[in-house]
Amino acid sequence: MNKTVKVVLSALASASLAASPVFAQSYTPQISILNDGRTYQFTAGQGIYRVYYNYTGNNWTHADVAPIRINTDKAIAILPMQYTSNGLQAGASVNGRSIGRLWNLITVQEMQQRLEAMGFFVLTPSIEMYGETLQGFQGLEHFIAGVHKGNANVQTLVLTADAHIANAANPFPGAQMLVTGLHPRDFVWENRIQSRLISFYQHYGLRNIGPRVRGGQSNKEGSSLAWHPLIERAAEYNPRVAILEVAQAREIVQFAGSIQAGRQWASPLFDAVALAMAEQACADGASLAICQGESQY
Repeated sequence: MNKTVKVVLSALASASLAASPVFAQSYTPQISILNDGRTYQFTAGQGIYRVYYNYTGNNWTHADVAPIRINTDKAIAILPMQYTSNGLQAGASVNGRSIGRLWNLITVQEMQQRLEAMGFFVLTPSIEMYGETLQGFQGLEHFIAGVHKGNANVQTLVLTADAHIANAANPFPGAQMLVTGLHPRDFVWENRIQSRLISFYQHYGLRNIGPRVRGGQSNKEGSSLAWHPLIERAAEYNPRVAILEVAQAREIVQFAGSIQAGRQWASPLFDAVALAMAEQACADGASLAICQGESQY
């Protein structure tokens, strides 16, 4: 094992022992919405999560958004919270209980602490910041696209729990990585993540179908058969955006005992994804201590 990987794993171990943060930001660089000479109809979000955009309902996979510039030499990670408390987008269910929001919260907390420990600047935009409405989703998705548009070193991941019933939109429920179908993909990035996940899924005997394009079977925005707007709007500017279905929700409960206990059960997976993201950041020339084999951990 080389020095850099040892340091990264040390950082991950230290992060795993820390208490889960509640989206605290210990470092906030200057964040600005760039003046690109355009006029934007909509404003959403507050503070560092503010966004300006246009939306007509036409060409809805395109984000007509003002670039959001983050003045940092750190690698940037976006960990969105996309599930609602009001049932609009509740996510998968286990024994009649929706667990999408809880699992989304757990995965954001776990990934945030790992990535910040390795030197990333982490954004955690949530649907609550923009309103748990259809208009709120426009704000959330355009914010993510705005950051992708304004910066070169961004990686966005939503870690979710899948349903277990197959359908036309999701023929093989379970572990998979939903990626862009409209824009050029970053296969190197996808492979970095997937190669780190092999041992986890082999250990539990779970099938992981890997990267998959979702959509293209409907033009109706919001349909499960259509392109995913969160992915496609950001991928137009940078294809490193994906929804990583960790497993079926009921598989998490089966192996961990509960969704809450899935936090510990999936810890090796969180470590693996964070390490892959750090490898990508180092390859991109990000200024992270771990890239030079140096760290405070």
